[in-house]
Amino acid sequence: MRAEDTVAVSFTRASTVLLKEGSRSILTVLAALLTYATILLSLSGSAPAQQMPARTGPLVEIRGTIQQAQILPGQGTPYLVVSQADKPVRVYLGSMRYLIEQNFNPKVGQEISVRGFQVADGLVAATVALPGSDRVLKLRDENGWPQWRGGRHHGRQR
Repeated sequence: MRAEDTVAVSFTRASTVLLKEGSRSILTVLAALLTYATILLSLSGSAPAQQMPARTGPLVEIRGTIQQAQILPGQGTPYLVVSQADKPVRVYLGSMRYLIEQNFNPKVGQEISVRGFQVADGLVAATVALPGSDRVLKLRDENGWPQWRGGRHHGRQR
C-alpha cells in the first residue's frame, strides 16, 4: 500500500471515529481535514498544477482573427479562439486576475498574433500581440512559467 493510500485510509477512519464518538465539532473535523491534506501534499512530491510550467510542446506562432473570447470571471480558464486559414485554434491565456491587472481586453474581430506552447487541444499562450493596438502581453517566460506566479521562476515579484 502506498503512503498516500495509508493516509487516506487513516483519515477516513479518523473522521468516522470523530463523528461516532459524538465529537461533532466542525472545527475538529476541519482541523483533521487540513492536517491530512497537508500530509498528502507533502507526500505527493509535486507542486500543484497551477505552479507547473506550461511548456509541454514546441513553441509556435500563429496569426489570425479572434473568433471567440471566453474571458469572463467564473467561466473557467480564459481562452480565445483564433481563426486561421486552415482551422480555428483555441488559445489558453491563464490567470484571470493577471489579465485584469494588465488591462487585457481583446475583442472578437481583432487581429492577433500569439506565441505559445502547443498542447493537444490548442495553444498555451506565452505572448499575445494585438497589432491594431500596438499591445504585447507577456504571459509566460521561455520555459512556460507564468508571469503572475512570482518567485524564482521569473514572473512578477510580490
